[in-house]
Amino acid sequence: MAQRDPLKDFLVELFGPAPGTRNGRTGQPTPEPAVGTYRTFAPVAVAAAALAFYAPQLADTAITDTVDQARQLITTVHGYRWPLGALAAGWSVLDIVRWRGHRQRLALEAQLRQTTRHLPVKVTVAFPPGIGALRSAKIRLPRGAIIRPKEMDEFTTAVRGAAARTGTHTYTVRHHAHRDLILITRTPIEPDTRSPRHKALQTALSAGTIFKEPNVTVHSCDEDGIETGYKITFTPSLNSGARGFQAKVDEALAALAGDHKSGRTWATAWTPAEGYLMMYLRAPLPTRVDHPLALVDENLRHLPYATGAANLSLYWDVSTKSNKPHCLIVGPTGGGKTSVIRTLLTEASRRGIPFLGVDPKMIELDGLEGYPGCAAIVYDAVRSAMLVRALHAEMMARNHYVHVKKIEPSQLPLLIAVLDEFFILSGKWQRLAKDEDEEIRAQVKQLDPLGAWADLAVLARSAGIRLLLGVQRPDASLFGSSSGNARDNFGTRISLGNLSQDGALMMWGDAHVGREVDTSIPGRGVVTALDGSPVDAQMWWTPNVDPHPNKWNQLSDEEKAIVHGLAPIESPTFEFFSTELREFVEAERALARRAREFGDAPEPSVLTDFPTDHDTVDEVADAIPASAVTEGMVILLDDDNGHPVPVTVDTVAVVRDKDTGVVLETVMSINAGERVKTTVHFDATEVVMLPEPDTVLTA
Repeated sequence: MAQRDPLKDFLVELFGPAPGTRNGRTGQPTPEPAVGTYRTFAPVAVAAAALAFYAPQLADTAITDTVDQARQLITTVHGYRWPLGALAAGWSVLDIVRWRGHRQRLALEAQLRQTTRHLPVKVTVAFPPGIGALRSAKIRLPRGAIIRPKEMDEFTTAVRGAAARTGTHTYTVRHHAHRDLILITRTPIEPDTRSPRHKALQTALSAGTIFKEPNVTVHSCDEDGIETGYKITFTPSLNSGARGFQAKVDEALAALAGDHKSGRTWATAWTPAEGYLMMYLRAPLPTRVDHPLALVDENLRHLPYATGAANLSLYWDVSTKSNKPHCLIVGPTGGGKTSVIRTLLTEASRRGIPFLGVDPKMIELDGLEGYPGCAAIVYDAVRSAMLVRALHAEMMARNHYVHVKKIEPSQLPLLIAVLDEFFILSGKWQRLAKDEDEEIRAQVKQLDPLGAWADLAVLARSAGIRLLLGVQRPDASLFGSSSGNARDNFGTRISLGNLSQDGALMMWGDAHVGREVDTSIPGRGVVTALDGSPVDAQMWWTPNVDPHPNKWNQLSDEEKAIVHGLAPIESPTFEFFSTELREFVEAERALARRAREFGDAPEPSVLTDFPTDHDTVDEVADAIPASAVTEGMVILLDDDNGHPVPVTVDTVAVVRDKDTGVVLETVMSINAGERVKTTVHFDATEVVMLPEPDTVLTA
C-alpha cells in the first residue's frame, strides 16, 4: 500500500484535484460533488505585500544604478507597502473564513451521503460560518429524494455529534420533503441552574419506567430561595391511580429528595386523572402532644386522639355513617396504648357518649372507674363473659327497637365497649370452659362469650354500639375462625411501637408499614388516616384520671390541670334498651362501691355457690395465640392437678388452610424431662399463657 503524502493531501484540499481525476478503484470519473473546489487567492496578495516591503533590498541587489525607471517603479511600489499589507492580511482572514465554511460544507455532505446515501445538490452554510461550531446550514437535495425517519435520525445525531463539540449550543435539523430541503439551525443551550435535588429527581424519573414522559418543575421556594415544592407531570396510566403504587412512589421520591435543612419531611398530593403530583414540605411530627383542653373537632361524633403531619388531627369516627366504626389498638407495654384508650374515652365523655370496659390485667382501665360517662369497668373473667353476653342482648334489643319504632339507627344513643388485653381475656374464657367444675363449664358454654363477641363485631354498628379492642400484638387468628373474620370490621387501627413483618401485613396489608417507628419517642405510631391509608402520628398524652391519692399525687400540676380541664360539665346519660345490660351494670356498680368501702372486692358467686380458685390465672401477665408461639418459648400449661406450670416448647407446627392460609390447628412438642416429650394440640381460637409479661414482644 502506498504511503499518503500529507503535503499533497493538503494541497489537493486547498486547490482542488486536477481536472479529469478518476476514481482510484473503479477508474470511473468521480461524481460531481455539491461542494466545489476550494480556491484561494491569498498567496497572491501576500506575495505582493512582501514584494512591496522588501522592494529596496531587491532593488539594491538586482537592479543597477543606471536603470532609473525601474528604481522609480520599485520606489512607488514600496510606498504602497502598508495598504498592500492590510489587503494581504484581510484577504488571508477572508480565505481562512471561506476555508472554514468549506470544511463545514464538506463535513455535511459526507454525513448526508453516509447516513442517507443521497448526494446533495448544494450545501450552504451561514457566513461567517463560525469558528468554533456551525451556525446554520441549508442543504438542497435532489428532486424527489426520499429520506427515511431512521436515516434522518442518524443524520441528526451525526450533525449534533460533530458540530456541537463546545457544549454551549444544540442543533435542530428539519427535513422539508416538499421542498427537497434540509435546514440546520443552532440555538444556545440554557445554563442548567437546577439544584442538585431537582436534577436527582428528574434524572431518576427519566431513567426509570415509573412514569411516561415525566417532567419535574419547581413549584415553590422559601425566602432564602431554597426549593420547598415540586410539580411532577406525567402521562396518566392505570398504575398512577393505584394507592399501592402511589405509596411506593412516595417513599422513593422522599428518599431521592433527602432531608431538608428545615427539618420538615416530604409529602405528596396526587392528581392522577390530570397527570401530575405535588411534592411539598410538611411540618415534622411533634415529639409530645398533651391532650388539648379545647374541642379540636366540633363534630361530636369524631373522637380525636393523635396529631399527624402538618398538625392534622386524626380521629375515630363513631357516627352511624362511618365506614370505620370499631377501633383496634395494638401496642406493647409502655408503648402508650393505655394513654390512647384514656384519650378516646375522655373525648367520648366530653361529647356525651358513655362507655364501659373490661380490663383483665386490672391495671389499664382501673383509673377510669367512676369517671363521668363510665358505666362500669369489669376485671373478673366470669363477669366479663356475662358483660359480653349482656352487650349482645343490648344489641338485639336496640335492633328490635329500631324495627318496631321505624326510626333511623342514627337516632340511637351511642355506647362504647372496651375490651383491653383481648388475648388474656380469651385465654381466661377458654380455661373456664375446661374448668373442673361442671356447672362453670356449662354456664360458660351457655354464655359463649367468643361467639357473642364475634356477633357484636359484625352487627353492633347499626345498633349504635362501638367496640374498642386493645391487644399487645396483632395476629391473623385474632378473633378465631368462629368469628367470621370480625377483624375486618375494625377499620380504625392504631399500632404503637415496631411491628413484625407478619404483624404489619395483618394490620396494614403491607409488610413495611409500622416497622420503622421511632420507639425513643413515647406515643409514636401508625394510625388510619381519614382516607383509610396508614400514616405516622404522635398520640396525645392523657394522664391517669384516677382521683385516688396514690395515683393523683404522682401527677404534676400541668397533668392535674389537663385532668380537670377534660372533665365534662355534665356527665353522659345511660340509656339501656335491655334488662340484661341494665341489671348487669347495676350489679357491677354495687360491687365497685363495696370494694371502695371495704378495700377489697369479694369474689362474685353468680355461677355457683362454691368458691373457685382462679388466683393463678389472674396473676398471669400476658397471653398470645397458640399459633404465635415459637420454638424455645416458655409457656404455662396445666399439670395433672390443674395448676399452671412453665414448660419449654421444643417444636411448633402450625396447620393452615391451603387455600386461605387461615390457622386450623397448632401442634406443640413439649420437653417434659428425662427424654419424654408431650404433644399438645390447640385449635385455631386457643391462646396460651406466658409466665412473664411481653415475652414475645421484647424478644
